[in-house]
Amino acid sequence: MKSRKTMQYLLISISAIVFTMFMSTASFSASYYVAASGSDGNPGTAALPWQSVSKVNRTALSPGDTVYFKRGDSWNELLYPASGTIGKVVTYDAYGTGGAPIIRGFYADNKSYITAQNLTFKNNSTDIPFLIYNGSNHITAYNCSIIADSACTAYVALWLSTNVSYNRITNCVITHNNTGRQTDAINLRLNANYNIIQNNIISGATHYCLALEGNTSTYPSYTCNNNIIFGNTVNAHNGAGIAIISGSHNNVVDSNTVTGGKSTSFDVNLPRSLKVVTKNNIVRRNVIRDNTDPNSSGLSTEVYTYGSYPTNVATNNHIYNNVIANVTGYPIVIASDKSSGAAAYNNYYKNNVIVGGLSSTYELTIMGYSTIYDNFFTNNLFYNNGNTNVLSVPTGTYQSVAKIQSSDPTHFSFNLQVDPQLNSDLQPLSGSPCIDTGAFLTTVTSSSGSGTTFTVGDAGYFYNGYGLAAADVIMVGGTLATISNVNYVTNTITVTASISWTQGANVSLPYSGSKPDLGAYEYSDGYSPIPTPPDSLPLAAPLNLRVVG
Repeated sequence: MKSRKTMQYLLISISAIVFTMFMSTASFSASYYVAASGSDGNPGTAALPWQSVSKVNRTALSPGDTVYFKRGDSWNELLYPASGTIGKVVTYDAYGTGGAPIIRGFYADNKSYITAQNLTFKNNSTDIPFLIYNGSNHITAYNCSIIADSACTAYVALWLSTNVSYNRITNCVITHNNTGRQTDAINLRLNANYNIIQNNIISGATHYCLALEGNTSTYPSYTCNNNIIFGNTVNAHNGAGIAIISGSHNNVVDSNTVTGGKSTSFDVNLPRSLKVVTKNNIVRRNVIRDNTDPNSSGLSTEVYTYGSYPTNVATNNHIYNNVIANVTGYPIVIASDKSSGAAAYNNYYKNNVIVGGLSSTYELTIMGYSTIYDNFFTNNLFYNNGNTNVLSVPTGTYQSVAKIQSSDPTHFSFNLQVDPQLNSDLQPLSGSPCIDTGAFLTTVTSSSGSGTTFTVGDAGYFYNGYGLAAADVIMVGGTLATISNVNYVTNTITVTASISWTQGANVSLPYSGSKPDLGAYEYSDGYSPIPTPPDSLPLAAPLNLRVVG
């Protein structure tokens, strides 16, 4: 029998072995500091910081490391970030007091698992202020300013291009201030798939403030798919707003506010607030307002061929619960340049509120071409200062809502033509005809039963978050459920927990009252929020419904 002393020695030895094993396998994160007054010969501590961005670029950072730049300082150098790993991102941040540190640019070429936060990237040179490129993934820009200043000749301020995915731009200020050439503030291009642009302030740009362009003539099979554009404030004071074009499909454009619009030669003098000319996109709960340029359009589906690019075809887009207000030109337009193959069909407009601009007469304009057909308008509200004929329809006549619904009930049903009674923020006032007059989005087609999987008439109104954000919460009959998967081919929805349903039950996003409301805001007595799950990724506000108040 071992003595107590022998047992103590044995336990100490075992503990030492375990500790040694832990020490050999554990990695420890380091912090480095950079200040304009420092020296690259310093150890990079807070007391003895480095001086230059080039020193940071030369240093072999390890996953989990953080580099802090001193507030109030600036560097006319490009930052080439180092990659982290899953759970151990490399972070670039600010320290001290004062304004955000200014760095000339951020260039991530085939990099991953990086966060840049609380920094300003700004220049007046040929450099792109922020580039995520060439297979880069899992890069986050949070609470940064990204500015192409007035003399910057780069085409775009923030560019996500060429096989980039799972990147996240949130709570940033992004602008391109050069008004002397064609520019975008943000551009996603060439297999920029599964990225999220959330809660940013986006402005400037003579072309588009935010453009999704999947393919080109050189790369005709490339896409820009499954991106989430959520909660951004877009001020198109130098050009157009948002464009979903060139093979950019299956994207979600949700709860954004788009204001302004200006004709320039760089946007062909056609400042669209929100252009959607591709397939299978969800466009919902957006506010499009105050585009008073005479050549403007609010929600534009004008299909065309650009040069030798693949032709744009708009189909199966689900456009619902948006507000379009004070757009002078064409609040909603569906048109074509008659290019071979350009078509717009089977798009669904539901629960939108369209209120006329200062000189606009027609809230909806549909060109009478054979390639524009079977677009459906249900439970929308069209109103323009008491004008009777607010729809310009394919027959070439100008009609009231009542007249078109009488003559073409297949494509127009349950729409209203009445003052929506909205406040200055375009939220419904008490007693508004928008309250409880919306359509349910679809119905259950499965036999009555219970479980986690059922079919619906049209699953295209919903999505599962794409691994980027919280999935949709839906109301099935009177039961709330969270989506885990959507099969758009079979119209099958899978939810996270078992529920019961009846065949024909209404399916919609959560709502207050007896039915969904019209417009981007759900009115509820007392303005209490409708519950939704939190965002599934850190460093961003929750993806909540717009609720008045």
